[in-house]
Amino acid sequence: MTHETPGDNPVEREWMLQEQAAKAERLGLDAHDEAKLQSYRAVVRVLRQPLDRDLPLDFASQVAREVRRQAADDMRLELYLSWVLLSVLVLALLGLVARYSGLVLSWFSNPWLMALAACFALPVLLGKLPGFHRRPG
Repeated sequence: MTHETPGDNPVEREWMLQEQAAKAERLGLDAHDEAKLQSYRAVVRVLRQPLDRDLPLDFASQVAREVRRQAADDMRLELYLSWVLLSVLVLALLGLVARYSGLVLSWFSNPWLMALAACFALPVLLGKLPGFHRRPG
């Protein structure tokens, strides 16, 4: 079991610096502190300033719209790459079907394989029907 002194934990040290900065700024103490404490004092000073009351009425919706637009721009490359990958996979599937079309046709003549395919396809198709809802499980 290890025992930490209060100064050993970096998170605790940062917390103490922030508290010292807030106290020093609140009491107006001498500003000849270390650089990190000075930066926290600047943050405390800014946070104590009153908010700008001239924000537009739809400020939140403007911010949300901008965030959505940036997220859409960030995902555009992934979307294009996904479409390319899907196209490659479809072309590979078509090539395999063309190559082994005789084998694929023989599958359709086997009733057990058709029943297995129906077992996989039926839940998917039923989930797409309007008005069909699964019971919560």
